[in-house]
Amino acid sequence: MSQLSRSLLLSAIVVGNAGAQKVLLELRPRVGDTLRMQLQQVTEMSSSAAGAPITTTLRMFSRAIVESAAPIASLILAVTDSVDVTSSDVNARALGAQAEQELEGRQMRLRLWPDGTVTLNDGAGSVPRDVSDLVSVMPASFPSKPVAVGESWVREMPVPSGESLGIPGGSVMRARFRLDSTAAQGDLAYVTMTGTLVPTAKPAGEAVTGSVSGTMVVNRRRGWLSESHFLLLLKSTVAQKDKANAALRFSVKVTQSMKVLSLPRPQRR
Repeated sequence: MSQLSRSLLLSAIVVGNAGAQKVLLELRPRVGDTLRMQLQQVTEMSSSAAGAPITTTLRMFSRAIVESAAPIASLILAVTDSVDVTSSDVNARALGAQAEQELEGRQMRLRLWPDGTVTLNDGAGSVPRDVSDLVSVMPASFPSKPVAVGESWVREMPVPSGESLGIPGGSVMRARFRLDSTAAQGDLAYVTMTGTLVPTAKPAGEAVTGSVSGTMVVNRRRGWLSESHFLLLLKSTVAQKDKANAALRFSVKVTQSMKVLSLPRPQRR
């Protein structure tokens, strides 16, 4: 075998091994860490029965303080520092002001599992229902085993029912996640996801479709997300019982972005 052939073969082996290298995706923040986060969410709602679409924007700054860590889960003290809600609708502005009062300065303890599952550590009665509902639909995102770049996995996320939007109870969002790439010697993992709404019940006269897409950057050395971006689209048609051949059509678009602010440089474990 010539020297050139040997070099090409060696290069192919090295590249093949690098491509097959697997990484474990999990959230395991360190005790004592304080992570400061900025969340922005824009919700656009429209219906065939209303005029102009209603746009509501939520901006929130919060902290996640890691109080304890164990192999099964971490205990997080979540503190909402500030909340700002604006809306193009008068009624929504009133609800936004109420949400600001309820959430700003609130503290609650959460259990964070390595696979991304989040549950309330405190009783559900100690937090507003909207917050409780939000936490209850934050299931596992990450696989239990290491994955290689290019591998994908499927998760199902429950979707809260919304009678006004025609979303039947028990619906799930079936999402496919994929490890797209890694960087910084594997410390950063870039994950994408796409999903579709799967109604488990189809009431007569109702039709619902939905999709979700997004990206996440996992800081594996920190054991936390660096940032995430998601787009949720829902469309529904609800037949009106008192009007023949008439139906209400709703559409919802939710754009959400989260990023961690000024993370201190972590030390290697």
